[in-house]
Amino acid sequence: MGFHFLGSSSSYDEKPLPAVNVTVQIPPVKQPQPANPDPYNFRIVKSKQVGKWLLVKVKYPDCTNYEGMKILLYKGITLKQLTKQGHLDPHFSNSKKFHSPFARFEPTDKGWDFAVDFVYDKIIRKISKYA
Repeated sequence: MGFHFLGSSSSYDEKPLPAVNVTVQIPPVKQPQPANPDPYNFRIVKSKQVGKWLLVKVKYPDCTNYEGMKILLYKGITLKQLTKQGHLDPHFSNSKKFHSPFARFEPTDKGWDFAVDFVYDKIIRKISKYA
């Protein structure tokens, strides 16, 4: 049952349409790429200053990989100087204007422990060995 309006008809009602072989291409579903961290949207969760080395664990809420966590090692900067920048890009850069990480570590508890050990054992001990 339906409504019928004069002067309004469907082409389906006039005559049978010829059979048509149609192939529909459905594009594959693309997996979403992890969102890059927004350098203006971050929170420093943990930090450790060892001499001129600064280790930070940073949460980027907009980043999807590793739940947005990054562990970054900086050289020649304090936490106060780093946060004064107003933004924190975890990618390596040769910029003279902004501080870039010296190294990045797996953003897990094991990664943090390894990073701390790395700073003490590989950097501090090696420097004092040749001092």
